[in-house]
Amino acid sequence: MPTAAKLVGSLLFALLGFLVTRLAEPLMEGIFTVPSAATINAAIGAGVGWFIAGRRAGGGWRAGLDNGLTTTICGLLLTLAVHGAIFMLRTAMRGRYRDPMDALEAMATYWITVAVRLAVPQIALLLLLGGLAIGLVLEMTKARAS
Repeated sequence: MPTAAKLVGSLLFALLGFLVTRLAEPLMEGIFTVPSAATINAAIGAGVGWFIAGRRAGGGWRAGLDNGLTTTICGLLLTLAVHGAIFMLRTAMRGRYRDPMDALEAMATYWITVAVRLAVPQIALLLLLGGLAIGLVLEMTKARAS
């Protein structure tokens, strides 16, 4: 059932995903990236905001902080998994893998490469502070909408 907290969580996490992607684009130079990465990440953010953060809102400010941080981490891991799968599928269509294990190893290597590139203070702070702030906003939204 749609609620105000789910809608707000969906919109704010979509915005966070879009902003982090735009901030990370210069860091990803030389690595395979999808041209529509910002849109994909915004859609992932909208999904985790709706299904994880919006559903769990309403437990107080401390639970709100936990909710925002948990949703941010889930969104980050899901984003890495989706982009790794896209990389693997595109490369597999070009016939560059000998067997499925070779493809999975390449995907894991891609995840590690991207994670190392994104491990900079600007990205980490934006994700951390953005997730915490969104969690608090969701608590306020849940309190006002109830």
